Amino acid sequence: MIERFPGLLLLTLILAGCSADEHDHPELVSGKQLYDYHCAGCHREDGSGLFLKGVPANRDTDLSAWQIMHKVKEGEEGESESRMPVFARMPEQEATRIAVYLKQLGRN
Repeated sequence: MIERFPGLLLLTLILAGCSADEHDHPELVSGKQLYDYHCAGCHREDGSGLFLKGVPANRDTDLSAWQIMHKVKEGEEGESESRMPVFARMPEQEATRIAVYLKQLGRN
């Protein structure tokens, strides 16, 4: 068991570096680019979600842009069972661009 510990420690350190909250992507500047990078993998590019997997559509949300930003950066109180990642280190400007894009997506 002890001889396996260094390998396990190394694997843990490698996986810790793969964070969903990573924000080193200066080439992504538009709301669409940021949405596609952070959100479309689950909510789809058109915001229709994946109903059978329990991922809600987000294009027709009644949430305000501020509420979207808050949910993305801080999560939702009382949603301890939510599978949506929280992006606590996301810059405010990035969250704003995603929220504005998402609200425009709902109008199309």
